Amino acid sequence: MLPYPDSLALPFKEGIRDLRSSIRREAKAGAVSSRFFGTPEPTRQLARLADGVFTRAERFAGMVLARDGADLGARLDRLGAGLAQGQVAERTRDVYAVCQAILDLDGPSGAFVSELKLASRNLDRPLTAPSDAALSAVRIAARMASLDIVRPCLSVVLTQEERDESTHLNARIALIAWLAVLVRLDNPREDARVILASARWAMEAEEGEWLALLKARKLDELAALWRQTVPYLP
Repeated sequence: MLPYPDSLALPFKEGIRDLRSSIRREAKAGAVSSRFFGTPEPTRQLARLADGVFTRAERFAGMVLARDGADLGARLDRLGAGLAQGQVAERTRDVYAVCQAILDLDGPSGAFVSELKLASRNLDRPLTAPSDAALSAVRIAARMASLDIVRPCLSVVLTQEERDESTHLNARIALIAWLAVLVRLDNPREDARVILASARWAMEAEEGEWLALLKARKLDELAALWRQTVPYLP
């Protein structure tokens, strides 16, 4: 029996994303070329050519993977339904798409969401507070923040400072994603992009307190703040 397509195509697709992110970073900044040749130009043309090749290869890998054709709103709806039922369905592509959309809004260049890491971790453990959507959302956000699903591309050398920044970014993306799910539950007819933007704005306003509560594992307190925040969004 042949392996399920995801087991073959997803690692391939992930590797292409990683390489393409590195190539795009080099095509834009020419950091490697500047370091070795004193000018960014020698590798820029090659990087731009390679970017086109890898883009086509990623599209081919995407054709192998099953597609559900869902828009961002439908993805938020499914994740919200999982919260309401007390269990988050194992929907790697939905979580990936929401996180990638958030990263596209204000993420750093050279970072991407690892769909492979999401697929290899179990986010589907039963939630102990099925009647409390806010607490369930906070708990799964805390779980997801620890998975390090948002990471820099190959060309970024991780210093300790950059590791700290990566930890901060993962927590931020996780909180925005699951706050957006709550907002969608409260406003099912609102445009998904507006919801993501509003969750991001709320995160910017309350980031210090929310991240401190997440780090201290004071999830009940964070959930209480989210209950107060959601009615004012988007």
